[in-house]
Amino acid sequence: MMMKKIIILLLITNFIALMGSCVRDTAPKPFDFRIAIIGNPANPDIRYDEAQMTALKELGFNTIQLNIAWGARPADEPLNLEDILYVPGVGDEATAHKRLTIIKERARIAKQRGFRTLFHFGAPRVSPPLYKILRPDLIDIATETYSIQKKEIIDLYVNLLKRLKQEIPELDDIQLYTFDQEAWIANEFGDGPLGRDIPLHERIPAFLSALTTAWAEVSPNGMLWWEPWEMSAGQIYACIPQLPTKNFGMFLHSNIAEVQLTRPVDVWFRNMVILLAERNIPVTGELFMSSAHQEIDSLQRLATPRLIGEEIDAMVHLGTVSGIKEYYGMIPDIYDPNIIMAGLKIKNPSMSNKDALQRLSKPFGKNGAAVLEAWELSSQGMALFPWDATWHFSQLIQVQAGIGVFHTWDAAHIRGEVAPSPSWWSTRRSLFMLTEELTPNPWLLEDVELRCAAASAKLLKAVDCFRQVDLSDLNEPYTSYVTANISDLLKMEQIVTAIRCYCRESNLAFLMRKYVQQGEAIPDNLIRRFEAIMAIDIANQAKGYVANPGLPTAAEMLELFRKDPIQWVTTRLIFR
Repeated sequence: MMMKKIIILLLITNFIALMGSCVRDTAPKPFDFRIAIIGNPANPDIRYDEAQMTALKELGFNTIQLNIAWGARPADEPLNLEDILYVPGVGDEATAHKRLTIIKERARIAKQRGFRTLFHFGAPRVSPPLYKILRPDLIDIATETYSIQKKEIIDLYVNLLKRLKQEIPELDDIQLYTFDQEAWIANEFGDGPLGRDIPLHERIPAFLSALTTAWAEVSPNGMLWWEPWEMSAGQIYACIPQLPTKNFGMFLHSNIAEVQLTRPVDVWFRNMVILLAERNIPVTGELFMSSAHQEIDSLQRLATPRLIGEEIDAMVHLGTVSGIKEYYGMIPDIYDPNIIMAGLKIKNPSMSNKDALQRLSKPFGKNGAAVLEAWELSSQGMALFPWDATWHFSQLIQVQAGIGVFHTWDAAHIRGEVAPSPSWWSTRRSLFMLTEELTPNPWLLEDVELRCAAASAKLLKAVDCFRQVDLSDLNEPYTSYVTANISDLLKMEQIVTAIRCYCRESNLAFLMRKYVQQGEAIPDNLIRRFEAIMAIDIANQAKGYVANPGLPTAAEMLELFRKDPIQWVTTRLIFR
């Protein structure tokens, strides 16, 4: 009997040990590549000083992208190799040398502090950047000069990469955009004689292989990371069997449409991770990990830490993602709950978001509960906003959709089209409501209006929670942070409410116009509804966060409407 008990005890002990081993083996490990960018397009605070380096180390990042690499070129940041390596006839030699000197110094400092280094550029170059003016015929012409069908162009970039390593020996890795970042490849369905008729997936892999081989020769432990931006899902899938498998990996936006805070890991991203794993090609997901990001741009302190945790969780749960990369930029030595949340998850991917948020709230002491609730409401407000309605909402505060706190009143319209690229005319259509310049449907405007109303309610509740915080009980930087977050929430809510009002006013004008066109009186019910939304618009415009650029105000428009409703609805907010 004793022997039986001993055997049973040993079996139980071994089982527990085995289970513990399984748990340890399956627990997610920190990503191999944890990539930061110092500074961001709206605030190019690009200090490679002790404070920034120390903060990045403490957060758990191990690689730094050395340039912001944004289309608007903040602080004259380089976008092409030719921006830092002078090529006769391209740009100014003194300017290129100046930029190169800056990047060299950043690389030196980063390597001194133990970081991997990464330079981001677009190739093949297109000049001028004609893709920005939506003229496919002009792009066909522009892509001929730097066509990857030409041996001399392949040789040019091979030699530039060798020069790059010679000039910046501290540089480990490179990131290559083949579209965007002032790079473009000819359209097989266009009229450029070199590129037409030949599918992209038959041209791009050879170009990538040549550049990867060249970089591996001069940087044997380095990586060429390809970002297949602006290509369709099908084109990217078709490239994979022909891609290099050594010194090569892929950077992928968190979904094929964009990096979006509230929409990480779509079906395309999941497919890519599976397909790349089959060929042992590492993949790094691009995310927003700072309170400053593309969707709210100049609003730098509006924190949504739960969403940051969920972004990282989405990457972890796929199992074979090798890294995560900041997409927009960060200022790590300034208090930012989003960045701290990212750091907690980077160092311990198995940490629950609940536990991480509790840690984040500790510095606020007795105010912690109010701050946690404010962060949650902010996260809900961001998630409820209709980012998917149009790409132009991705730079909301810049009013890229043509709808500002003060807007025009002649036409009802939300912009759709952006670039004549493969992705824009194919895969993106399933992710954005508008990809073309179309007359809006009333249901579209109603959907945007109602989602804006839901988002606005959460943002205002977040403000109320932050206002419950006893600032006298806090020290810096937490006092200033709460004040700044309230300010950004209020600015965000104002533009969200402006979009809500614009969409509702447009639909009500549409409904009232139908009666006028049929020779009938406008129903009193519609007039009351219009008065009600205009009252909200008038109050919203009076908040004072945005100056009027000289457009008619909602108050002025309501006065004109009251004088002659029939004339107003037949000349204002016409759908186009």
